[in-house]
Amino acid sequence: MGLGAVVVGIAVLALLAWAAILINSGRARSSETEAAPQNLAPFLTDDELENARLSKVLLAALVSVAALALLLPIYYLGEAGRQAEATEQQLEADVEEGEHWFETFFCIQCHGAGGTGGGAASIEHRSGLDTIWAAPSLNDIFYRYDEDEVRFWIIFGRPGAPMPGNGLEGGGSMTSQQIDQLILYLRSIQIPQNEAFGQVETKVALALDRLDRADESVAQALADQEQTAADVRNIPSVFSRVEAVPAAITDLLSQPSTCTDDSAALVGRPCESDGSDSDRDGITDVAEAELTTILSRFAIDAEPAAFNMAIDPEAFAVTFDPTDSFSTRQPGAEPVDDLAALDTIFTDLQAEMINLKVAADNNEAFIASAEDGVAYFEAAVADRKYAIDMGALAAEAFDGDGEAARRAVGLFNAYCARCHTAGYSAGTAFEQEPGSGAWGPSLRGGKAVRQFPDFEDHVDLIIKGSERALFYGVNGLGNGWMPGFGFTLSREDIELIVRFERWL
Repeated sequence: MGLGAVVVGIAVLALLAWAAILINSGRARSSETEAAPQNLAPFLTDDELENARLSKVLLAALVSVAALALLLPIYYLGEAGRQAEATEQQLEADVEEGEHWFETFFCIQCHGAGGTGGGAASIEHRSGLDTIWAAPSLNDIFYRYDEDEVRFWIIFGRPGAPMPGNGLEGGGSMTSQQIDQLILYLRSIQIPQNEAFGQVETKVALALDRLDRADESVAQALADQEQTAADVRNIPSVFSRVEAVPAAITDLLSQPSTCTDDSAALVGRPCESDGSDSDRDGITDVAEAELTTILSRFAIDAEPAAFNMAIDPEAFAVTFDPTDSFSTRQPGAEPVDDLAALDTIFTDLQAEMINLKVAADNNEAFIASAEDGVAYFEAAVADRKYAIDMGALAAEAFDGDGEAARRAVGLFNAYCARCHTAGYSAGTAFEQEPGSGAWGPSLRGGKAVRQFPDFEDHVDLIIKGSERALFYGVNGLGNGWMPGFGFTLSREDIELIVRFERWL
């Protein structure tokens, strides 16, 4: 119990005691005879009023005042601590709520648990092809942006990227209080600055490894797309092999001697004559054996690579055992009886057959789209837009120092390419020329030098970032979108980036 509660308790007890005294003193004295009216009864003498009774009242008042005079300063001295504790408790509650919103509004799906970074399923707008868009880490975001800038991204999202607007003003559903709590959560997961500095070498190494494997990665993307095109062309053949499967299962579960009332109801038909059901799972023995054969054959004929099924066809390759009513349970999973399992399988099968029929009926359009993807990747293989002439870079910008040139490229790709190289976040196969411009402006063709005739001004912008309504370089007006890297990169590394950008 806190000191404040003790003081309040003492005060309450004192008030109750005083009220009891007043009530008791006002009661009429009981006697053997009827009491005289109050206005006729003799009252206390002056000596009693002005001496003994008055002294008691004054003594009680003095004790009460003395107690309050002692306790109130003590209570006051602890007030700052109580306020700090209440603030801390409220902050903890807000952070907990912020973590809840981080999960509820699906931030965690793209940015990863703890905001460590991840990826988001997306469609690359130049090619129309599916890809995984690299989502940045958020556990170091306040080393790059201030709170107002982070709030802007949450509210309005980032056009051209999978990041949606989440605030009410940006078309989302997050209230201002939820955004405040989300920001508090993001602050709570920020890594120490020395750890952010410590990640530089790893990020540079990963960026350079991606560049070193770029040709291989793009060639693999082309091979995968060629396989997709071949699979799409094969869809009508696949559909012709499996289109009769739902009808075969429907007949099996509703025909006399192979049906039960339960199995027939599953496919929406009556059962005129029940068959033998040894394990009493609602599926006849004959039907269980036939189902195993039909579904196993479907898993083979469907060819998983032939179309984009939500469920792998092998998931349909189950074994129904007439002696076991839970024969379809998976190891380690909760037991599911055969009829319930079959209900799920049949529902999924019907849905996938609809998707397959649509793909077969519109095969020419799907083929054209797949072949467009092949053509796109063929161009990516031939053009190698992501490539950098390290020899020329070293000779022209780093006095022949190849190691410095290579590190500059790694730093730029790790920290700058997301905004300044088109397609970089979509993956190597979609990447355009370094510094070609995306969310941030293009840096190619000497634009960086024209924007910053003075080398130090260029360095200063990367250290501090842009600030809203403040000018930078030549006619540059900040909007707060350019992050500052002074808290996560050394000046030496920033100067390497500047030399690379000015070379572009």
